[in-house]
Amino acid sequence: MQKISVLFLLLFTFFSSAYGQTSADSLWSFQTIRADLNGDGTPDFLGEMATVTGIANIESGLLHETYFQIYIQNDSTGISLFSYEIESPVAVGDSIIVWGEISTYNGLTEVSANSYRVIQNVELPAAKKLNDAILNPAEFLGLFVEGEGVVTEKGTTFNGKYIVISPNDTQGEMMVYVSNFHVLFSDFNFDVLSKGDKIAVQGVITEYNPEHPGENNYKLFLRTPADLSNIGLPSYYLRLIIWITTGLAAILLGIYFFMRYRVESETKDIKLSLKQKEVLLKEIHHRVKNSLSIVSGLLQVQSMSTENEEAIKVLQDSQSRIQSIALIHDKLYKTDSLSDIKLDVYLKDLVESIHNTFTEINNSVSLNFDMDSVEIDSKSIIYCGLLVNELVVNSYKHAFKSKDNGELTIKLKEDGDYLLLTVSDNGPGLPNESIPDTEKGLGSMLITTFAEHLEAEISISSPEDGGASFSFAIPRR
Repeated sequence: MQKISVLFLLLFTFFSSAYGQTSADSLWSFQTIRADLNGDGTPDFLGEMATVTGIANIESGLLHETYFQIYIQNDSTGISLFSYEIESPVAVGDSIIVWGEISTYNGLTEVSANSYRVIQNVELPAAKKLNDAILNPAEFLGLFVEGEGVVTEKGTTFNGKYIVISPNDTQGEMMVYVSNFHVLFSDFNFDVLSKGDKIAVQGVITEYNPEHPGENNYKLFLRTPADLSNIGLPSYYLRLIIWITTGLAAILLGIYFFMRYRVESETKDIKLSLKQKEVLLKEIHHRVKNSLSIVSGLLQVQSMSTENEEAIKVLQDSQSRIQSIALIHDKLYKTDSLSDIKLDVYLKDLVESIHNTFTEINNSVSLNFDMDSVEIDSKSIIYCGLLVNELVVNSYKHAFKSKDNGELTIKLKEDGDYLLLTVSDNGPGLPNESIPDTEKGLGSMLITTFAEHLEAEISISSPEDGGASFSFAIPRR
C-alpha cells in the first residue's frame, strides 16, 4: 500500500512539473469523486474537474473499439475512465494520471478524461477475492477480483450478455457481464454454460446498470475470454455426449433391427425353399424306391418264368441287390435327415429282410446283432448295404445249407477314426481264408469293389469254433 502511494505521488509530481495543469492539493481520491453526502443518487462534485491517478486493470481498446474506456485502481478501490478518443494505448499494469470531468453514465460514476498520460508500467496489485466482493460489492468498485462459483442463471440484455454465479461457500451472487461494445464480444461463448456448471472468473467490479440507472446493480466485467474458464466438463458437453451416444445407439439399434429383419426375411425364404427341396428330394427317394421295387418285382416274375436254375440264381441275386438299394431310399424317405442315415438300424433291417427271403432255411438260422449307434452319409451307406448283402446272401447259400442251428452275427463298432464292420457265420468255414468264388467270380469281385469304394481294409479269418468272419475297417469321413 505504501509503495503504491509513493508511486502515485511521484507520478503526480512528474505530471505537475511536465504539464503544469494542476497543483498537489488537486489530486482527487476515488471516494471523493463518488461522494454523495446528501443521498440524492448524484455525486456531490458532478461536473467538476478532477485529477486522478492509478494502475490500469483493463487495457484500452477492449471494452470499446474506438472510445477510451478502462478502469484504474489502487490497493483499496478503483474507478472508470472514459474518453471519446484513445490518445495513447494502455496495457494492464500501466500507471496513468488523468485530468477530466466527474460524470455519470447509466448509474456509473466515472471521470471523462480530457487528457491522460501513461507514465510507466508496474505490476498490477494482487486480485481481490470474489467471495468478499459479493458480500460487500460497494467496497470493491473498480477493483480486479477473481474466484470460483456455480452458474445459477444466464441470459442477454439489450446491450450484452451475462451469467450469474454463486460461490459455494458464500451467500449471495454476482452477475458476470460482457457488453456488446466489447471488441471480443463474439468470442465469449456463454452457450456452452448451463445451470450447475462450476466456473472460474476474474474481472473488474462495476456498478454499471444500463437497464435501471440509479440502482446499485453490481457486476463483474470480463476483460477477455481467458477471464472465464470451466472447472470440469460443462453439462452442455455432457448432454452433447449423451445425445451423440444416444443417437449412435439409436442408429446402431436401427441398423441391427433392419439387418435382423432382412436376415429373418431371407432366412424365412431360404427355409421355405429348403423345405420345398426337402419335400421334393423325399419324393424323389420315394419314387426311386418304388421304381426299384418294380424292377425287383420284374426280376422275380422273370425268375418264376424260367426253369434254368443258373438263371434263377442270377436273377434272385440281382433282385437282392436291388432290394438292398431300395431299402436305403426308403430310409432316406422316412428319416428327417436327407444326408445321413443310422447305419446300425439300416443294416439290421437289411439283414432281417434277407433272412425272411430264405424261407426254406430261415427258421434254422438265428441272427445276432452287436452294433453301436452310427450315422453315415447316404453314399457310403449304399456300399455298406451292398457289401453286407453279398456276404449275408453268401452265408445263406453256402454256410447254412445243411445246418440245423446256423448263426449269423453282425457287428458294428466305432474305433477312433474307423468303423469296424464284421459279418460272421458258424458254417464250414473257408478253406483258404479267401472270398468264395461264387457266380464265376462275380461275388468276389463285388465284395472287393464295394470295399475299395469305402476305402476299407479287409480282414478274413476262420474262428476256432468254425465258420467264417469278414471284417472291414472303414475310415470315418
